[in-house]
Amino acid sequence: MHYKMLLWPHANARYQSEAVKLAMAELEMMLARLAPGAEIATDERLGMPCLDLRSEAALDAAAVEALRRHSLLYGLFEDRDGLLMPIAGRADAAVGRDLPAILKYKGKTNEMFLQLLVNVALYASAFWRERGSLAMLDPMCGRATGLFVAANYGWDAVGADVDRNDLREAEQYFRRYLEYHRFKHNVARLSRTLRQGGSASECRFEYAREARDARRTLSLVCLDAAGTGGALGRNAFHIVACDLPYGVRHDAQLGRGARSKGNWLEALLERALPDWRAALKPGGAMALSFNAQNMKLDRVRALMAGAGLEVLEGGAYDGFAHWVEQAITRDIAICRKPR
Repeated sequence: MHYKMLLWPHANARYQSEAVKLAMAELEMMLARLAPGAEIATDERLGMPCLDLRSEAALDAAAVEALRRHSLLYGLFEDRDGLLMPIAGRADAAVGRDLPAILKYKGKTNEMFLQLLVNVALYASAFWRERGSLAMLDPMCGRATGLFVAANYGWDAVGADVDRNDLREAEQYFRRYLEYHRFKHNVARLSRTLRQGGSASECRFEYAREARDARRTLSLVCLDAAGTGGALGRNAFHIVACDLPYGVRHDAQLGRGARSKGNWLEALLERALPDWRAALKPGGAMALSFNAQNMKLDRVRALMAGAGLEVLEGGAYDGFAHWVEQAITRDIAICRKPR
């Protein structure tokens, strides 16, 4: 069978070419699970970003539904000798398609890239077939864009961050969104005990579109990145997805010397990865994006392996490096917790 996947266009021509490369790597990971043996290529004949997909058998309904969640999908078509028959568009959102996009702030990571990051973690995990609600952790969630992506998948989501202002803004925004769209919801103020002493404040939303629907949760916890495993539970999450920060504010415990040497991210990951591993369920996966101009992919993978995680590399796993701007070349490292 022959298919065409039209990709979401980007106004920046340079980033558009990078986006096609990302889309191919993401699609390759998904098809390795959904349609093993399928072949992918770029197709520029239509004058728009497009991927060509060929498989021996027709994609079944489950595979088509999964592909609707590809981060850059604009439309999926069957190619019948050059005539394109529409099959599917982007998946419906459990909360609202605009939820991750409305809140704007300096340094925000694009919501489509965060959807890619979530998909990469999902299809690297043992839980990619799950049709029910999964649980996702973003251990440095900022203003929770990644959590909103997870909420649109119908998942439970927990985010941790040390910046109270960011968490407060995320809380206020999500509350207003639920109120405006008339979701049934309640908000609880909780406190989580830390194993090293003290506590972490938590704001937990429980919400559903209708009273009869199953309630989902979204939690914002004021917590250091390296305290998540103990405070948020062990073997609690199916995936961890996080766009690592490019500054030093998330690691106030580092000394001035470590910062000046430029290895703050390495020191942060050394402290945090064992806790993130503990938070994952066996078979769960982790996807971390980072600025490769500050730290190389091989080093991030070595730190993952040192924390007892199974590093995934080769093929599509090596295809996520991409230009963002002059000072940022972003990459993704992916690993899995052994069963």
